[in-house]
Amino acid sequence: MKIRQIEYFLEVEKTLNITKAAQNMYVSQTAITKQLQLLEDELGFALFSRENKRMQLTEGGAFFKEEALRLMHQYRLTKQNVSAYRYGEAGCINIGFMKNLDEKILISYLSAFKAQYPEIEVNLYGYSNQALHQRIQNATLDIGFGFTINNSRFHYKALKSYPLVLITSQKSELAKKSEISEHELQNILFDVRNYPENCSLDFEGLLVKIACGYGNAIVHQFAEWNRFQNYLVSIPLTPF
Repeated sequence: MKIRQIEYFLEVEKTLNITKAAQNMYVSQTAITKQLQLLEDELGFALFSRENKRMQLTEGGAFFKEEALRLMHQYRLTKQNVSAYRYGEAGCINIGFMKNLDEKILISYLSAFKAQYPEIEVNLYGYSNQALHQRIQNATLDIGFGFTINNSRFHYKALKSYPLVLITSQKSELAKKSEISEHELQNILFDVRNYPENCSLDFEGLLVKIACGYGNAIVHQFAEWNRFQNYLVSIPLTPF
């Protein structure tokens, strides 16, 4: 059974005249007749009867008409979906984001994406920056939002830049400063500017250590530490 045969059948059913159907389909009467015969042979029953030179649907033809209409609807829908997928207007995309990422960036871009491509299903997954890059590399993710690392295997697009701040314990002597320069830094546990590819950062664990006085960290200003706001201080970092 071919789509073209079903199209011929539905056109003949609509006109009840092979000559008119052939004209409407821009084919010869012979082509229509041959394809209908092949279709009837495959189905095992006649689709039309001819009484007094008038065509009528048989009982089997009426049954097949309902099936044919459903088939054609699904066929057209499939063509539309495939076309949309081909041109990036439908389908599914897996997006990863680094935990503790600025939620304004993520929500802003994903909202714009949804508005432009409402038929594309989006799956979201949160990871550490290291795991995010690993999953993009092994094609588990299609795209990710995170920190850049020094690796030519990845293509980056800068979405926003942030000033750097020092996170320190409220009990630290540095906590008294309104700003701090790099030459004053000491005991740095983590520096986002030197984020190695193999760094598996537990951000909350880092904040706990800083709150307990084990050291300090340089991070982007958007970094969140709401659970530890009673123990930590954020100080703007000024260049040399």
